[in-house]
Parts: sequence; C-alpha cells; structure tokens
Amino acid sequence: MKIKNSRQRKRIILRCLLIICVLIFLSAAFIEWRVKPVVASVASVQAKGFAVTAVNRAAAEVLREYDIPELESVTSSDEGLLRSVSTNTAAANELKHRITLSAQDALRGLSHERINIPAGLLFGGELFGAVGPEIPVYISLSGTADSDFEESFESGGINQTVHKLSLRIDVQLSVLTPSGTESERVSTSVLIGETVIIGATPQGVFGAGSLGTIS
Repeated sequence: MKIKNSRQRKRIILRCLLIICVLIFLSAAFIEWRVKPVVASVASVQAKGFAVTAVNRAAAEVLREYDIPELESVTSSDEGLLRSVSTNTAAANELKHRITLSAQDALRGLSHERINIPAGLLFGGELFGAVGPEIPVYISLSGTADSDFEESFESGGINQTVHKLSLRIDVQLSVLTPSGTESERVSTSVLIGETVIIGATPQGVFGAGSLGTIS
C-alpha cells in the first residue's frame, strides 16, 4: 500500500513538473513572439524622443550663453538686387563645434531611462493599447552626434526675402532593451539665425543654397 502511494506521489510530482515546464516554454514563446517586438518598438520611439529633446535643449543652452557675432553679410547691387549672402565661416564653425559637443554631452546623460508600456499593448495589441497598468521597462542609450549647416530662402512679404541659417544635428543611437539592442537614427534642426533681405530679389533665389557660403 505504501509502495502504491509512493508511486502515485511520484506520478503527480512528474506531472506537475511537466506542466511547469510546458508553461515556462509557452511563456518564453509568448515573450519572444509578442512582448519583445512591442518593447523594442516602444523603446525605439521613446529613445528618439529622449534624444531629440536632449539635443534641442543642449543647443538652446549654447545659443543662450554664446555671444553670437554677425554670422551673415548681404551684398546687393545699386539697383537693390541681391548679389550674395555670405557667412562668417570662423564664427559659424565655432558655434557648430560648441553645439555638437553640447549635444554629445547631453546624449551621454541619457545612459539610463525608464519607459512605461501599457499592459494592454503587450497582451491586447493596438486596440487595447491604453488599457491596463503600465509596466516599467528600463533602457540604456548611447549615441553620437554629427552636424552640418543648412540654409533656405523664404518669402517674407512684398519685396522681402528671409534667409534662414539652421544647424541640422544627426544622432546615431544604440538602444539597449531587455529584448535586445536596436540601432536608430534621428535628426533635428536648430535655427541659428534669420536675415531679412529688403529689396528686389532676382528669380531663382528661393531655395538656392549656392547663394550662401557655409563651411
């Protein structure tokens, strides 16, 4: 009788272990199939937002603290026609250097960030994306920043042209999440200055980047 009871207990234990193993396998399969892609997608979007916010804040701080000299000069003919818009190369490059370094420092400050993922998004898809408690997930960010100047001409009204000088900052991100590592690229543009040109503007000026000398 004791032997029979012992065998029954062993069978029950084996069945419980088998059920536990199956549940673990199914849970791992579910995480692989559903949870990991959602976490990676949400983390990538949030990481881009963190990076853009940090870079824009860093650039704004530099622009507030840096005494910007006259960056542009406009040359016109006696008839009031625009001949050229040239940039103070030394001053522009110094400003570009400072903003890029500040952006790099800001990205280093994003090493560890917390994001919240609604449980409904993990288990119910987009239809129930905002349903249920939020699950905290911690991600690690690292990135590098590169920048270059952009210019554009826009109409500023009758007989006026606005020349805009901007700095485009490109960020290459590496996002480490519990589901793996994702690489993302994001860009943001910071307005450096505007020059209002008064006088007749020759045809073809608008969008003609060759009129500005930037390096």
